[in-house]
Amino acid sequence: MATNSIFVSYSSKDRPFAMGLTEKLEDMGAQVWIDQRGIGLGTNWDNSIEDALETSNILLLLISSTAAKSGNVQDEVSIAKEEGKQIIPVLIEECELPMRWKRMQYADFTASPEKAMRRVLDALGLNSEEADRFMDLRKKLKKQSGESSVDQNIDGADESDKEEKLAGLLISEPEIDRAALMHKRGIRKNWMMIGFVALCSLILGAVLYIFFKDVVEQWMAITGCVLLNLLSIKPYGNIVKRSRNIELIDLLKLKRDRLIRVMNKLSDTEIEGFNSEFNNYITL
Repeated sequence: MATNSIFVSYSSKDRPFAMGLTEKLEDMGAQVWIDQRGIGLGTNWDNSIEDALETSNILLLLISSTAAKSGNVQDEVSIAKEEGKQIIPVLIEECELPMRWKRMQYADFTASPEKAMRRVLDALGLNSEEADRFMDLRKKLKKQSGESSVDQNIDGADESDKEEKLAGLLISEPEIDRAALMHKRGIRKNWMMIGFVALCSLILGAVLYIFFKDVVEQWMAITGCVLLNLLSIKPYGNIVKRSRNIELIDLLKLKRDRLIRVMNKLSDTEIEGFNSEFNNYITL
């Protein structure tokens, strides 16, 4: 086995398969990093993932419909490509691949698990004759409409139920999306207000300019109309703040996805902190 360390990139819904594969690789002597084991209590999960990705030589990418849509997984693949790391893609569920992934030659576990695993083992420098030890993973593949293709692992059912309950304590993605939509609507209303003030100022200025014959009075009218536009300062300030909050909310969605991946290690304080952070972004 090569001494290169392996970073497992996957979607949280594919955790049973990812954990099962990690255990098998470790049994064969591979040095594998996966967030469920690599992030300790009290450590910064984001920094831990970045450090692990930086020090690993190989990125093992588990491709599924949820992984293909995951911003975190796509970021991990992009970083690995930029740093010239070896990427070993494994297709565990039929799905539409992101454009950048279509150029990668992957091992198709859905079509031929045995052949796919032998290719993975060869790429990792492991003994491909032991591929039969992986065949029990085939049972973990299950087509489900709108869900991950991976079944629960040996004792994953109770853990999955626990994590699902914990995930319910976090602000949900629909709530985050609604908050972003609320800010976008607020931005539109503020722009409408600014446009209304500007239009009124222009019309009033033109009328007064025509009505007043004295040059001084005309300039006073123009100055008054210009000052009227100061009413737009507050709406513009709201636009700036709402735009910033939308950007932070988008980052919050990525953070939530990563928190879900290490859900069983989160404390009540960390969950409350995430929800409080969200509440800060929905207020002006």
